[in-house]
Amino acid sequence: MKLKLFLLALIAVVGTAAFYVIKGPNLQKKNPDAGLTMQEIKIRDEAAQENWAYSLGVQAYVYGLPLKITERERRLRLNERKLNFVMEREICPCAPINQFGHMKKLATADDSLPYTPNNDTVYSGALIELRDEPLVVTLPDVMDRYWSAQIADSYLENVTYLGSRATGGKGGNFLFVGPDWHGKVPEGMTLIRIPTYSGVIALRYGIEKDAPNEMQKIYDIQKQVATTNLSFWDQKDGFGKIKPIHMERKDYDGDLAFFEQMADLLNEYPPRDHLKASVGMFQSIGIELGKPFNQDLLHPATIRGLKRALADMTDIMTWKVKYRGTAFPTGWNNLHQGTYGYHFINRAEGALEGLLVHNREEGVYFSTYEDRDANLLDGSERYVLHFEKDQIPQLQDKGFWSLTMYGTNFQLVGNEINRYSIGDRNKDLQYNDDGSLTIYIQATEPEGKTSNWLPSPPDGLFRINYRIYLPNEKTRNPDTLLQFIPGIKKVSYNEGI
Repeated sequence: MKLKLFLLALIAVVGTAAFYVIKGPNLQKKNPDAGLTMQEIKIRDEAAQENWAYSLGVQAYVYGLPLKITERERRLRLNERKLNFVMEREICPCAPINQFGHMKKLATADDSLPYTPNNDTVYSGALIELRDEPLVVTLPDVMDRYWSAQIADSYLENVTYLGSRATGGKGGNFLFVGPDWHGKVPEGMTLIRIPTYSGVIALRYGIEKDAPNEMQKIYDIQKQVATTNLSFWDQKDGFGKIKPIHMERKDYDGDLAFFEQMADLLNEYPPRDHLKASVGMFQSIGIELGKPFNQDLLHPATIRGLKRALADMTDIMTWKVKYRGTAFPTGWNNLHQGTYGYHFINRAEGALEGLLVHNREEGVYFSTYEDRDANLLDGSERYVLHFEKDQIPQLQDKGFWSLTMYGTNFQLVGNEINRYSIGDRNKDLQYNDDGSLTIYIQATEPEGKTSNWLPSPPDGLFRINYRIYLPNEKTRNPDTLLQFIPGIKKVSYNEGI
């Protein structure tokens, strides 16, 4: 009897499985061309080939986008006229390759920066090239404020950190070398190996906005930041000397210029060893390590698929940047940290919108276009963000948090009190009697609540970024951070707030 019941159950399971197999594509079909004319077969097969190329083209674009953005920054620094223009106007913390550029103020609504700027730290930055020789980077000790040196490779993926958390605020002399350098490290230097021959160093120095002489203190720190070619290090008067970088860069045009340039950049700056195999699937669309892209070798159907992919990528990346990272039920999206592994879409969105993204230990970032009920944030409405006492972020030493207002162009929003962000460093922030905190988000000044007001644009879509620098384990852990990201609540105009 038991055997009979077992056989009946087995038949039922097999029957159910067979049902689902029959409903899917019939992979067992022996003659898929039966009943079709030669022309119909050709049309069907070329459509399939085009779709396959389309899917690979989308993935290749995502994979190569960070390299393209790094190349944009490299070409800017190789063009003296453009570089001088952006340096004079402080459009970015830019300088010639292997030198630091320094911003002299916090970002404001008057700036138009090539990334989503914060209003919390003063930026310095350097694009480094290590193919010819190593570079010595000298940074001062900074113990009285938050600071970090975020170091990334050509793919804008984090390599390591220096700063308040990573080195206890200590600076020093750091020898940056490429992947194949095997020389002797001078005494007293710390070796930092970059897995590609180029990289990025993003320096951030925290500032107390309401404290006196803060910018002068930042200037004094910036004056102590230096770069020196290793060959000059032991020379008299060699400190701070840099050899000019001259690099020939090819111009690209045509419908598939993106893929042609991507192939060249992959060969110039190969991916990290453990990621090289991930490029293998792009061979059938003409992208292969060690080889140039040659459109003439591609089938017309493949070319059509790649053109379609390029045509769709603006919309795809616009969607992905808007809803970056992991969505939480309170309406916030937690951005993926800047060590991406095989999450190439997260790497691409991070490079496109923010250039660089912190690792969780350094900072957790959230963004939203929506209130807690999944309605888009509208400047014509009023909102509140309420933190119960135990929802206020928990921090490490020198940590802080902020909420920053952005327009749809990822730039800061102008307002009558020139307040672009609000957080725990605002000295006049008013907490409720029970230790909770309410932030008022609206275009018009809330009566009696100015100290807790984050001004929004008068109408249209806006976005808020929520940054927590140096969060503790509970605040940064994806399993527990929901406690610290309450949803934004819409408040009607006839409802008291």
